[in-house]
Amino acid sequence: MVISKSIIDTIKTAILEAQYKAAKAVNAVQLSLYFSIGKYVSEHTRKGYWGTGALEYISEQLQRELPGLRGFSASNLKQMRGFYEEWTSDSLSDDCNSTVMRDELEKNGISHYYPPLELRIKNLELKTKK
Repeated sequence: MVISKSIIDTIKTAILEAQYKAAKAVNAVQLSLYFSIGKYVSEHTRKGYWGTGALEYISEQLQRELPGLRGFSASNLKQMRGFYEEWTSDSLSDDCNSTVMRDELEKNGISHYYPPLELRIKNLELKTKK
């Protein structure tokens, strides 16, 4: 049996391309999640719906309900809020071509809230009010 280098290269290329596409898709979903959480947190903290300590409480509750969850500390939630606010701020337009950046966000599916995330957060709010 003779298997040429080109056969191995073809299979290797297919594997590497698939791995790259998977990583890119995961990154887009993760950015979308951070953007959506940032929007939700921004709207509720900046408009005064939540008081001091709310992000700490949310982070603690997430840790209780999803043991082993990493990346959702109070400081990370604040960074997600900052991420959302920077991408949507007017000052961004002064520094860069925000249309290009927003097109890039939309291309990666980050242009809007995802209802399942909103529903999950609202369910968390309802549980914490009891």
